[in-house]
Amino acid sequence: MFTETPIATAIAIADADMSRPAHSMQWLWPTPVMFAEFEGDDVNHHNTELERVVISGCNTQAGSIHELRLYDLHQTQSESVAWLAQRIKESAAVYCGFSSSVGIEVGLRGVVLRAFDHINTHTEARESDLGVAYWPSGNPSVVGQAINQNADGFIAPIFTLEDPSRHLSDLRLPMEMRHSFDVCPRPGLMAIFPAHLPHNMHPYRGEKPFIHIVAQVRMPWPTDYFRGNL
Repeated sequence: MFTETPIATAIAIADADMSRPAHSMQWLWPTPVMFAEFEGDDVNHHNTELERVVISGCNTQAGSIHELRLYDLHQTQSESVAWLAQRIKESAAVYCGFSSSVGIEVGLRGVVLRAFDHINTHTEARESDLGVAYWPSGNPSVVGQAINQNADGFIAPIFTLEDPSRHLSDLRLPMEMRHSFDVCPRPGLMAIFPAHLPHNMHPYRGEKPFIHIVAQVRMPWPTDYFRGNL
């Protein structure tokens, strides 16, 4: 029988293994958002290669007025892309309290943001169970600090996760702010959240192309999971 592990317990178990990334959690009540941070020389190597693969797959000099996208990144023959896909599966398993990443499906796309590019608020709910954002670059000076600290939009655009308790089309009064959590991307940082959670990227004010990798994750939900959670 499948037994769900509460997310806080799953994070504690995963963090006890020093070979795994450090995990942390924020709440957009009642929704938990998990972060995983990957560090080390091997991670730096993979991040450099991931940036190269995404940029080489897009024409960064193209005249598009919008961000550039590289779809089906997971189909690229690259050791670093395979590395990232496996890390996403492992982190998704931790987030959902699964004891194994077997059967988890991951689709990847790369996004290149140039000066003043942004991504409007949207969800991934039609395509997946979980949404994942990974940054091979960003602001290295904030490593070790709070996830939402020193997000200025110059070295890296601000990534915002919004309160899922209201529909995107709901009207709001001018003084109303949607409860949200801002993330300052930095190398090796990953965010894992339910696919229905609204999210966006603020306008990027830097000059160097910024790489944002998105994953759409399908979970192999066992019958016992829903029996215990409905």
